[in-house]
Amino acid sequence: MSKSPKVPQIYKFPPLYTPQTNKLIRKQQLQTWESIILQICSQLSKWCISKNGKIYDTNSGELIISLFENDEIQRSCSQEFQQEIWNYMLQNGTALQLKDSEDSTLMAIFWESLDSWSSTILEWCESTGKLNQVITIYEICESDENINCKFYGMPSSFCLLVLQRLVDRNRATLLKDQGKVVGVKIV
Repeated sequence: MSKSPKVPQIYKFPPLYTPQTNKLIRKQQLQTWESIILQICSQLSKWCISKNGKIYDTNSGELIISLFENDEIQRSCSQEFQQEIWNYMLQNGTALQLKDSEDSTLMAIFWESLDSWSSTILEWCESTGKLNQVITIYEICESDENINCKFYGMPSSFCLLVLQRLVDRNRATLLKDQGKVVGVKIV
């Protein structure tokens, strides 16, 4: 059985599901939806969710939550409003549409900023003695020694975005083989 996320009280507020006409209220509404999505993805350690807001258990395939539908209060967001929420998150850099396609149904969720993730990975390298060593993306994201790290399970495509921040700060060098990143040296 997959764990159910703890949702904030505002999630049970019926007007949240209907786009508000007042610009100020609408902006607050979009901020609230962004906060809910980030909070739930963080709780569940989910990196990607479907554009329709459905989050599934990776192992069982069981639906954990459908973010834009609340059966308890019999409310749901229209597809147009869902797209507006995603556009807001895309603008803020807290979501990324995968596969660079307009019809892609998956959204990558950054429940922490790329800078925050890069600092976390840098701290991990410092605390585990991995500075100045070549390490693979697999070692960072999927190694059993990192099972309790909050970046454990991070998709390699996310990890590359995070590591690029360290490269930009002159704290890392990406190692490539035939144009594909195979490792990193963090200094």
